[in-house]
Amino acid sequence: VVLASPSSALREYKAGKYDAAQKEYERLAAEDKKGDARFIFNAGTAAYRATNYDAAIKFFTSALIARDVKVQQAAYFNIGNAQFRLGQLGKDIDEVQKQWEEAIKSYQNAVTLDKTDADAAYNLAFAKHGVEQIMQLREAARLAKQSADQAARQRNYHRALEIMQSLTQQNPLAKQFEDY
Repeated sequence: VVLASPSSALREYKAGKYDAAQKEYERLAAEDKKGDARFIFNAGTAAYRATNYDAAIKFFTSALIARDVKVQQAAYFNIGNAQFRLGQLGKDIDEVQKQWEEAIKSYQNAVTLDKTDADAAYNLAFAKHGVEQIMQLREAARLAKQSADQAARQRNYHRALEIMQSLTQQNPLAKQFEDY
């Protein structure tokens, strides 16, 4: 039987062995009779560093039960970070937008709990800007398709093709129109 200890978990974490550190922190959380949310929080941090964002969100969400508002605030901040990263890994723009909108909510909660946290405020603004850019790209794709449809109705197929080729080269949201 291997006994988990905070020092061994921290040692694993500092050595870059995030999966091992996560397991150590999980064992510590399970053995902890006081309900110290910091072990759960640290398991989330290790999972995040191992790029296991779904697990990180689960641990950080569990850490929200902490009585310490600083732990709660940090958990919201890190939930937002993991959601933002999941968005970056999204397979389509809808998934990216959904994850980033969730990140905005988490960052907003972090800012609400600590209005002086400049990192949370910055990440909130950054995520909002990302969602705004997605909305602008969606609108540009919609307008370009509308113009191409108009050109096609006028039997100006060459112009319609030019519009859509230009769109698909410049706008990642236009991939759905590549077979236009």
